Amino acid sequence: MKKCLSFCLIFLVILVACSNDKNSPTIRFPYLWLDEPGYGGDIDQQDFPEPSGVCFHPTRKTLFVVSDEGEIAEIEKDGTPVFRMEIPGDLEGVTAHPESGLLYLVKEGDDVIVEFDPDKREVIRSFPLNRAYQDNPDYIEKRTDSFDNGIESIAFVGDAKHPEGGTFYIGNQWDPPCVMEVQVPLKSSIGQTAEAHILRVLPLRLDDPAALYYDPQTGLLNVVSDADNILVEITLAGKIVREYAFLGDEQEGIARDDEGYLYIAQDLGGIIKVKDLR
Repeated sequence: MKKCLSFCLIFLVILVACSNDKNSPTIRFPYLWLDEPGYGGDIDQQDFPEPSGVCFHPTRKTLFVVSDEGEIAEIEKDGTPVFRMEIPGDLEGVTAHPESGLLYLVKEGDDVIVEFDPDKREVIRSFPLNRAYQDNPDYIEKRTDSFDNGIESIAFVGDAKHPEGGTFYIGNQWDPPCVMEVQVPLKSSIGQTAEAHILRVLPLRLDDPAALYYDPQTGLLNVVSDADNILVEITLAGKIVREYAFLGDEQEGIARDDEGYLYIAQDLGGIIKVKDLR
């Protein structure tokens, strides 16, 4: 009997060890430091204050970084500055539209999506988020008695069949913490201001989704919880595919470039660059 149990145990160990399920969760995010482990890799060359969002621009092959202090900067992939300017407001996230080349920024507190032209270096339009969802007119709460921890991260997902050319996925920090799909009237409105509307809230239970980006190769959203220091890869339906313990501190922005490098904007300062080994 003991021999039988021992054989069964060994068989189970071998079976688990040989499993190649790509959806199996991993603890440590697979990455490689480009400099001294734990310290190197900060490409910020201009002491950018409180970096709160970063994105890779697919046609310009550069990065855009935004700040809590109301600044936007374009930098090369090694951190070399291209330009830097002010856009008033608490800027918390940035994403690029791959076809138009325009950028879309989120302002926390006001809960507004801002359209920005990086060639003209000017704001084009603003899209205030309608806070209603289903039967709740204030699903996204507006705090007046304390700091309003509102929309925090943004990613555009293109869809040629969609009347607006695609939708945005936006992370709301707290009240409630969630990731939602939002429709913005990119094509149906020509006014300087038009409302954005929540289409659905993903069934993802994750506190403080402070950073996210969409990977068109995998079709997955990468979402970082600043509060819990984890990264999850999820489908557009909100199903968790993989989850990792994530590097960095106060991670409020994340981007991946065309060479497989990952960039992490840290609110305490610094833009960390590592090799993504996934």
